[in-house]
Formats: sequence, structure tokens, C-alpha cells
Amino acid sequence: MDRGNKAPNLYGNKKSRIYMDLKGMPAFMSLDPRAYGVPDPSLTFLPEPVDVWTSYNGLLCCQGRTAYRPYYICNPANKQWKELPKPDDDHGPDPALVLVFEPPIMNFTADYKLVCPFPSELGGYKFEVYSSDRGSWRTSGEIRFDDNEKLLPKTGAHVNGIVYWPSTRGVTSFDLNSELCRLFSSNLENLGMINGKLCAACIRNQKLIEFMLTNPQSHTRRRAAVKTWTRILPEIKLDSTLPVESTTCPCNYSGRYCDGHNQLHIVFVGDVVVLRKRNSYYCIDMKNKASNCLGEHIIHPYERFVGHVNGLVKLY
Repeated sequence: MDRGNKAPNLYGNKKSRIYMDLKGMPAFMSLDPRAYGVPDPSLTFLPEPVDVWTSYNGLLCCQGRTAYRPYYICNPANKQWKELPKPDDDHGPDPALVLVFEPPIMNFTADYKLVCPFPSELGGYKFEVYSSDRGSWRTSGEIRFDDNEKLLPKTGAHVNGIVYWPSTRGVTSFDLNSELCRLFSSNLENLGMINGKLCAACIRNQKLIEFMLTNPQSHTRRRAAVKTWTRILPEIKLDSTLPVESTTCPCNYSGRYCDGHNQLHIVFVGDVVVLRKRNSYYCIDMKNKASNCLGEHIIHPYERFVGHVNGLVKLY
């Protein structure tokens, strides 16, 4: 597990008995007690209270709670932040935002993109992208036509220039270069990146089961016997104190967004997989194949948390 400035952490809108005076404010949970953490876990350096939507490579994307509801990109490690201009389109009350940021080797200044699918007036979804390089939003001409599809907020993942969202229809992707949208047939909800590949995870029979996207073109060959996802072996045997199984799995998928009391929430944070079952949190180190309990933290059952890794990148 990475430590120091690169220690993985979790952010969520925590409603905790320990921090009653901070009810509804962002909260921070370190996965390593020896890590430095962040200087202001509640993000009070921002000009207003915020909700945390997404994180990537040391940056957080938050949204203000005032009537204007502006987006903020910030680095909790150095308290730097930037308010984004107002989007051209209405993203709705629960945007499925994904932050895309690849730190350059020789430059510590952030060059990032923020991707947001939003309901189209023609039905389905359109995609609006903010680019820090341009300093503005731009709406793609691509439309994902499906009136019954819902993309799930705080579940998106970025891998090699493509953004993926679990949805009620499968997994929807948006290529940032070609701006083409695709749908992969899948029952997987918990997405992340391992070794530069899109992966998904669930729990069955006290084992963490991982899948890797091995055939991104399978959507064009529906009648062919082509596997879209490949199971990663060996499976990781979980400690007996960890949850027995998750309800979001290829063989047991509800077909709708439900992250309540009885659903297991899985998040990828670098080389670590974090499990949340009700109010208990568990950490699995994928390199060492070791797991431990992080304790109990009370948050709303329908509130998801996001992974975060500290970084030194500057926003100005």
C-alpha cells in the first residue's frame, strides 16, 4: 500500500456520531494510519459547503450547495482550488461526473477534463466535457439513445482515454478522442482500473472475484461467441469477518441502482480494493493479498464514497 503523499484515502458525505457538528459535510478516512492524511478533511478552504462527486490522481471534483451549484476542482493536499464556469447544459441533481487527469512527468500543473453525461431532450444521454486547457465546456454531438437507461453517479471509471459508467443496461463508454458512445452487455457495477485495464469486482462465497475487460469490440459482434469480460485468477479468499457476498454480480444483478443497507459497495483505490457493507469498511491490498477492517463509520445507506490518492499537483 502506498504511503506518505500517495496514501490512498476515502471521501464521502459523512453523517457520523463522532462529528455531529459536521453533519452532511465531506469526511476523510485514511486507509493507512501512518499516512499524512490531508490538512483540511472537511474541505472548508472552499468558498462554500460542497458535495464530493469524483476523484482522480490527487484531484477532487466537488459541487457547491448554493442555488448556483458551481463545480470546484481542488487538491486537498495543498488546498488549491478552481471554480469552473457554468456548464451550457443542465446536468441534473445527481450528475454522473468523471474527472480525467493524467499527471505529466515534468509538469506539476494540472491539465484535466471533467466529463458529464446528461439527459437529452431527444431521449437518452448527451455528453458535456470541460477542458482545463480550453477553460470552457463543450457538448459532444454524440447521443446515447435509450429512454430507459440510467447511468449511475459516483461509479464512473477512466481507462486509457475512455470513460465507463455502469448503467441499468450494462456498461456505457464514451471515447474522449473519437467522442463515440458504446454499450457493453454486462451485469457488473463496481468498476475500476488495475494495471491499465478496466476491471470490475464482486464477492461470491467469501471470495473477491475480479473481471477484466478483454474485448472492447464485443458490442459489434452480438451473435458471436465472444467474451467481453475475462475472470482474473487466482481469486482472493476473504477473511471470515468480511462480507460473504455482494448483490451486484454477473449471476445476480438487480438491474437498477440500489446501494442501500444490504448492498455491498466496492471501490478501487490504486492497488487497494475497499469494501463497504452497511457501516463497516474493509480494505484489501491487491499486491500482498491481505485484508483488514477499517472500522465502522456511519453514513447514509444510499450515499456512495469515492477513492482518493494524495498528490502534489498545482492548479495554478
